[in-house]
Amino acid sequence: MIVCSCNVISSRDIERALVEILSMPQAPIPTPGVVYPHLSQQMQCCGCAPLAVSTIYSAVEKLEREARVCPCACAAAKAKLVQLTKPRTTSTRETRRLVAAE
Repeated sequence: MIVCSCNVISSRDIERALVEILSMPQAPIPTPGVVYPHLSQQMQCCGCAPLAVSTIYSAVEKLEREARVCPCACAAAKAKLVQLTKPRTTSTRETRRLVAAE
């Protein structure tokens, strides 16, 4: 399936890149901002971003299920991805500072 029509990046390309990325020591968080440059590409119109993210999530799950990448690397990547998707809460100190600035 084509994920990015601007760069003609397929789900297979993303999966192949993830195998390489997640096999690195201290693997970075597998976001489109990491995967696309690994494929020597960059986002053009960013219309593919939601599909790219869901494809990355699915591919990490698949690679873990198929044991094609170290389960520890997949677990670490998923934990980091979950942290990125959590809504950021403002601490009490930050809230006070923001209110005082208004």
